[in-house]
Amino acid sequence: MAVGGPGGRLNIGSQRDAAVVRTCVGCRRRASAAELLRVVVQRSEGSPNRLVPDPQRRLSGRGAHVHHDLNCLEQAVRKRAFARALRIEGTVDVEAVRTHVESESAERPTPAHEAGRDRMKTTR
Repeated sequence: MAVGGPGGRLNIGSQRDAAVVRTCVGCRRRASAAELLRVVVQRSEGSPNRLVPDPQRRLSGRGAHVHHDLNCLEQAVRKRAFARALRIEGTVDVEAVRTHVESESAERPTPAHEAGRDRMKTTR
């Protein structure tokens, strides 16, 4: 056990090893950060706020998370969830994120949060 860090806290390592959990702004389901796409805002003068995907989670600024799923993206747009999560005003351009999610959807299997829905649909 090492002593250090701000406030003389113990650095046990369990906090680093714990899975980071985030909430999808579209469907509001919690998932590990690895399952979600981080999105940040790119500001420019005189034009709408532009959202850009940050798959490596390295871009600076406040981020919002969404599943790699067009349904979740559309829900977030419909609910204006990106503006609230990113604390921005005005219109938001999501085309770069939509293009990224569409290109990934062909490569990825059905998202885990969507997989169980087929079993839930039964006809009687």
